[in-house]
Amino acid sequence: MLRAPEHSAARELDLHLAITSDGANWRERAFDEFHGLVHGLLLKTLGPRAEIPDLVGDVFVMFFSNAHRIRLASAVRSYMVSITMNVARREARRRRRREFFQALIGSPRDCDQEPGPDDPKAKAALIQLSRIVDELAPDERAAFVLHNLEHMVMSEIASTLGVSQSTAKRRVRSANEHVLKRVGRNALLADYVITRAESSNAE
Repeated sequence: MLRAPEHSAARELDLHLAITSDGANWRERAFDEFHGLVHGLLLKTLGPRAEIPDLVGDVFVMFFSNAHRIRLASAVRSYMVSITMNVARREARRRRRREFFQALIGSPRDCDQEPGPDDPKAKAALIQLSRIVDELAPDERAAFVLHNLEHMVMSEIASTLGVSQSTAKRRVRSANEHVLKRVGRNALLADYVITRAESSNAE
């Protein structure tokens, strides 16, 4: 049992040497070494979704492109973990935006499904809506996300952001007004969006 850490460190050192010397099969070795780790982290973080294999591929593409920057053999595993968690966070943000878009347009489409190529209008609307949300100031965007995506009440938003309830409510109202105003000026989004300003601002 005491040999396992040493053996793992030896493998990591050997892999790091292969990476830095651009050995012929270092990518295959890295995949074999870390596939279980990457898959497990993504599965625990995001749950059993169909896109997990694609996300595993994204992680390794990023690792293969940047592994030469790793200076220490002891950092190989932690670097892989860091990339994996960045990919997981990016996917989590994408899911929250998708769910918000689905809530706004009131579509019966399964929220686990992206707008497909047979629905280019919905896909374009999703992209434009995401850009509008990104226009918000950081404080307002945080309040907007907590209220509309995380479905928090004002007291929870205030506690999370460390502000008063009146400040939280003001930020949510301002963010909602900005988003809905921008949506109202967009002919594409106006075809989809169901206005929820009254119910949101009344809370």
